[in-house]
Amino acid sequence: MDNKTIGDAGEYFVAYNLSRRGLSAVLMNAGTKGVDILVTDDGKSVASLQVKSSQGKSQPRQWMVGKKPPNPSDNFFYVFCNIWVDTEREPEVFIVPSIVVKETVDWDSKIPLFKIKPEQEEDFFNNWQSILCLFPRV
Repeated sequence: MDNKTIGDAGEYFVAYNLSRRGLSAVLMNAGTKGVDILVTDDGKSVASLQVKSSQGKSQPRQWMVGKKPPNPSDNFFYVFCNIWVDTEREPEVFIVPSIVVKETVDWDSKIPLFKIKPEQEEDFFNNWQSILCLFPRV
């Protein structure tokens, strides 16, 4: 798969997972900077998601995160997806607060990467609750 298709697959997969948990997930236009999905339950509370997808095959898992550090907030998350070539295999999803990304990435690097080490996987793997807790009625 090409990079655009992998990226699209990750965004749709994340939107699907949030929808099945009772939230409304809206994919942003391709030109929108910094936010791929807006999430709400009633239009009053909103979470912003930046989705990064790859066909990651290596340890530690890592994703390119752009050149500039995010402006972190309690309602802004990065969602890192591994989309497997094997379509029978469920994509892996790691949900990481934006403050963690800002504080752990080497932003002076030529290609800034967010890396998930094996000992960190449990903290972020399928961490949907970090988003759901923003919407108490869900």
